[in-house]
Amino acid sequence: MTAQANITLQQVRDSNAEIDAATYPQTAVFIGGTAGIGEAAIRGLVSLSLRNGIQAPSRIYVIGRLQSAERTNKALDILRATNPHVDLVWISGDVSLLADVKRLCLEIKAREMSLDLLFLSTGYSPFGGREETPEGLPVTQSIGHYSRILFITHLLPLLNASSRGRVISVLGAGRESSSIDLTDLQLRKPSSWGGYKIQLHTITMQTVCLERLAETGPSVTFIHASPGLVNTGNLNRGWKDRWILQALANILLAPFFAFLSLSIAESAERMVWLATTGRFGPNENRDSTVQFGGVEKGFTTNGSTEGGDLYMVGWKGACISNEKELEKLRGEKGDVIWRETMSVIGVHL
Repeated sequence: MTAQANITLQQVRDSNAEIDAATYPQTAVFIGGTAGIGEAAIRGLVSLSLRNGIQAPSRIYVIGRLQSAERTNKALDILRATNPHVDLVWISGDVSLLADVKRLCLEIKAREMSLDLLFLSTGYSPFGGREETPEGLPVTQSIGHYSRILFITHLLPLLNASSRGRVISVLGAGRESSSIDLTDLQLRKPSSWGGYKIQLHTITMQTVCLERLAETGPSVTFIHASPGLVNTGNLNRGWKDRWILQALANILLAPFFAFLSLSIAESAERMVWLATTGRFGPNENRDSTVQFGGVEKGFTTNGSTEGGDLYMVGWKGACISNEKELEKLRGEKGDVIWRETMSVIGVHL
């Protein structure tokens, strides 16, 4: 597969300016919409609806922890006041707990007949060492992989019922590694643990399972996105009581973030584009996505431009192949990862 040209910010803005009632997501669920990239994408969608004069009613579910409810609803109230056409629905839940993920999905399925967009961007960096959920899973792995696959699996029937169902998992597309330890997929060995190791591990498992799920929902557009370097505040989370290391990291890395990171505003524009562009997805979705004049169709991890498989997309909108590593992860290695994932989430399906 040949490399694709990046999408400029102006191309993103031109595409977003074309979004109308027919291409705007009418129902969306945001997992991770209380902060960072997810929160910015929600603001972007709501403000774009107002700016483009879209008066068709739409609904966005925002899911987050009870501790975030007051702060998040204050922010949502501001958006509600500016755009009454978008119904912003807050639901409290701990997405690191698979039992709670099931409860949240059942609530959404009881309310909706179809779903246009499922946006997953929860993140947690374990700088302070291993932390487990009450269910015995590493917090960062539960948030970054298991809960995401559980959300998608539960809500896939609603996504299939939409004419433009789209799943966007914001994590780290393109960084998959075929050398992860398949005998320790829950990272219980001390040698398996480490901030960089667990990122590669979680990213790899996510891509493998997204590929499998994409095969079961060919009318749904599956995207694993790499957001680039965005200063979301994660640098100040996950340190536990290691405040000295946190202070040192801020001294050393904060200037790097300030000069090289993508602004949260640009990230929001690019995520709105990712949620609506016809560059990705099956051709039969053309009428419900913004067409991409002058921009080539994206390709899936299997090289198709017709959809039906997973798209891995870099922060500038170009598709990523990582073909060498993914080829090694298909077959038995992929089977091991899929079986392990299903064994963990199966009781909650």
